[in-house]
Amino acid sequence: MDQLFGLAMQKSGLMDTMWDLIVDIIGAAIGAASGFGYLKGREHRGLPGMIGEFVAKNRRLFRRKKR
Repeated sequence: MDQLFGLAMQKSGLMDTMWDLIVDIIGAAIGAASGFGYLKGREHRGLPGMIGEFVAKNRRLFRRKKR
């Protein structure tokens, strides 16, 4: 409305509104990433399954050293 009719209805609230929107976007991104990680974790039997799969694929990193 401000740009269309040349008014100044928002006055000082514009910066506050913009920061609210920026923080909301950041929160939504964190929530979406958490949900994605949760669903991917369920696909691999949770966190223990993901760790087990990582160890199985990287055996060279987890070899015991001979004394």
